[in-house]
Amino acid sequence: MELRVLSREAVERYHPDRVEICVSISDPMAPPATLSPGFAAILRLAFSDIVAAQCAEDVLFSPEHASAIVEFVERWRHADRLVVHCHAGLSRSPGVALGLCDRYGWPVDAVEASYPYWNRWVRRVLVDDQPGSSDGSE
Repeated sequence: MELRVLSREAVERYHPDRVEICVSISDPMAPPATLSPGFAAILRLAFSDIVAAQCAEDVLFSPEHASAIVEFVERWRHADRLVVHCHAGLSRSPGVALGLCDRYGWPVDAVEASYPYWNRWVRRVLVDDQPGSSDGSE
């Protein structure tokens, strides 16, 4: 499956040309992105771009978010492309993309090189959510 990371602005202009699915990430208090009806399926999630909760409004990426993403990708394994977006397309969505690369053995070099500010917590939770993995504590 091909992987594409976009910002909210870019995804709102994007029109799928194959069987494509989208993980749409928004801020907890923001309205959802307006996405093309051409996506075969969309998973909408809302969590903060943080690595630790600092106030009551913060929503930390959780194992439940990770499980929802993995179940979504598993249901759509036959899709040609997975589009992952967040507000700026620089931290949360690359973190999700890299976590999925780790889980499925997809190449990571291009994503890591293109998005140096990826959210390390998001990637870690996605990887640690695997059956039989450690709880991530050190």
